Formats: sequence, structure tokens, C-alpha cells
Amino acid sequence: MPYSWRVSYCIEYLNYSTMIPKLVTFDCAETMVRVPDNWSIGTFAVDCARHIGLKPSQEDGLLYLSMYRAKLPEFVEVNRSRDAGQQQMFWSRLALEWLKATGQPIGTLGALQLAADELGFGPDSILFKLYDDVVPCLNRLDSMGIKAAVVSNWDYSLHRVLKMFGIYERFVVVKASLEEGIEKPDPRLFEMTIAEAGFASWETVHVGDDRVDDFEGAEAAGLKALLIDRSLIGPVRPFIHSLADLPEAFDWID
Repeated sequence: MPYSWRVSYCIEYLNYSTMIPKLVTFDCAETMVRVPDNWSIGTFAVDCARHIGLKPSQEDGLLYLSMYRAKLPEFVEVNRSRDAGQQQMFWSRLALEWLKATGQPIGTLGALQLAADELGFGPDSILFKLYDDVVPCLNRLDSMGIKAAVVSNWDYSLHRVLKMFGIYERFVVVKASLEEGIEKPDPRLFEMTIAEAGFASWETVHVGDDRVDDFEGAEAAGLKALLIDRSLIGPVRPFIHSLADLPEAFDWID
């Protein structure tokens, strides 16, 4: 057996025996990005309208939510298209219909869209906050030679959210369920992600906050899985209380 081959074999055996993964897939909401507990798309529409000086009621927010739900089949198709123009037009049409239905001036449409961009995806976003442990965790994985990916039940804006925090390029694959037409816990979403990343299921660990979508879904796809619960004082298998615990938690995986 050539020396170089034996060294490579020993390294691979050590990695397998200690289950050090080659890829870690992350959920997004409440795993890497905090989203308000009481958030709704209707409330956000009202916040944006008030931001530009309009005075919609809470009932107007419920109306926006109802109008959005009525257009869900169209929204799903817009996600599947991955076409930025179609995505923008969807929100423009919905906002215009809402302004008309609530008696607000339709000339405020452009300002309303700018407010949505600012409040949703600007530096002072009222929707999304990156947890402090995300970047240090990604740095640690980099230092260990471990790749990272994202697999999340989200719409196409997942890409924009990760870009606004400056971490999009840290992931070899980013999968949003509405773009793929498959939602966790369907194991196919995990399988698509790791296949595109170029790794096998036994080389991959998934981290998320939902026992069914993340833990059971990942295991059904043959991945190992860990759950994050920041309300815990410390890690309790299979839970970690911070992404800082992640490298040490690899020892739990068998």
C-alpha cells in the first residue's frame, strides 16, 4: 500500500469514526436569523404605509393578509420562475390593489415599495436580525475545512436576506422551499441540497430549530441532525443552545 494512500485512508477513517462532517446544512429562521414572533405580512404592510405617512387601520392589515392569501397560487408560481421581474410585479400589483381597496392614494405606490425595501431588507430591518453566533460559527467551520449550505422553508427572498447580512457567499448551496416546490420535512429538499453541494448524506449534519421539519426531515434523508434552542442554559443532546456549541456537538453524532 503506497504511503500517501495509507495516510489518506487513515484521515478518512478518522473523520468517519468521529463523524466530523464535510458539510453542515442550516435552517434559516430562528436558527441563523431571528424573525419577530408576532410578524405577519399584513402587519408589515401597515408598518410600511405608516412609515410614509399613510394611516391604515389594523383591519386594513387583515385585508392585505387576505388579499395575499388569495394570490398564494400565483406567488408559488412566481417563486418557481426565479424571475426578479415577475417577483417585483407580483408585489406591485398586490400593493396597488390594496391601496385602492383601502382608499389610500395610489400615487404612493412607489414610496410604499421603497419603504418595504428599507424596513424589510435595509440595515435597520424590522423583520430580520442575524444572531451573533452565526458568523463566528461559519468562521470555525471554515477553519475546520467544513462547507456550509442553507435549506429553509422560505420564499425567494431567502437569498436577499442572506446577502443583506453579508453571509450569502459563505454557503455552497442555498435552497428556498418555495423555489423548489418542496418543503421540509420532505427529505427530497435535503437530498437536492447535498447533491448539488457534492456530498453524501452520511457526510452531512443539519442544524435547525424544528423537531419535525429539521430533525425528522433531515434524518429521513439520511443526514445526522442537531436542534438549536437558545432558551436552554447549555447543550443537552440533541439540542445545542448556541451555534458556538456546534463543533463540540459533532462528538454526539454516531
